[in-house]
Amino acid sequence: YNVAGVNQVFTWQTGYPFSIDFSKGYPRFNPGEFSSVDLLIKDEIDASLIVASDPASNFPAAAVRNMFKHPLISIEPHHTPTSLNADIILPPAIAGIECEGTAYRMDGVPLRLRKVKDAPGECLTDKEILERLIEVVKKKKGE
Repeated sequence: YNVAGVNQVFTWQTGYPFSIDFSKGYPRFNPGEFSSVDLLIKDEIDASLIVASDPASNFPAAAVRNMFKHPLISIEPHHTPTSLNADIILPPAIAGIECEGTAYRMDGVPLRLRKVKDAPGECLTDKEILERLIEVVKKKKGE
């Protein structure tokens, strides 16, 4: 949904825009090794958490096949080839329509997104969903 925005936030938080590995407890950057496509093609994943994206429509076929072999969670408000193949779909409120947020233009300028209407049902924001998932993982890890 907002690739420029996620790259801005990753760079602000880690110093790297993409292809970041946190498995050692700190950020490491190597686009030829740690990108989503690289990890999927080499089948070096346990599961996928896809947020506001549709890699099944854009990634190489081998990467998509391997992604679909493993548990897949999609945080996505729309039906996409990725979300339709997900084991779990968590539909979020849509930023700039059903909740406030920030998007980044391609030139790096942030734009405030305002809420226009309420989200249907009990839809949470992307942020709230991710925070709840982090809580669950921490409990499972005993943290």
